[in-house]
Amino acid sequence: MLSNCFPKNDRLCGSLEIKSLFLKGDKMYEYPFQVLWKENYNSQSPLKIAISIPKKKVSNASKRNHIKRLIREAYRKKKFVLVEKLLKKNKSMNLMLVYTLPSILSSTEIEDKISVTLQRLVEEI
Repeated sequence: MLSNCFPKNDRLCGSLEIKSLFLKGDKMYEYPFQVLWKENYNSQSPLKIAISIPKKKVSNASKRNHIKRLIREAYRKKKFVLVEKLLKKNKSMNLMLVYTLPSILSSTEIEDKISVTLQRLVEEI
């Protein structure tokens, strides 16, 4: 049974890993997220994720933080679909979600969009 938490070792923090994700990673767009992912060969966690909201899109820092909280919560609830697929294939992956809307969606809309995005990513793998 997979845990429903979002621990520190599941977060993508290293600037080198994030840079290589932008340079060499695969990309797709699923409204309102730009998704970047890359297979990771030396990770203990099957999935590491980073969430980004560009300052150009949402200039107010408190709104960016609110959106990040909503996305993290939705991801925490829906991640099992992708993590189970990665565990079956014995792979690990780095993932980045970039929020591209200038407005804030409701939490239910974000949950739906995260679910669709992760499901599409499962099909891409």
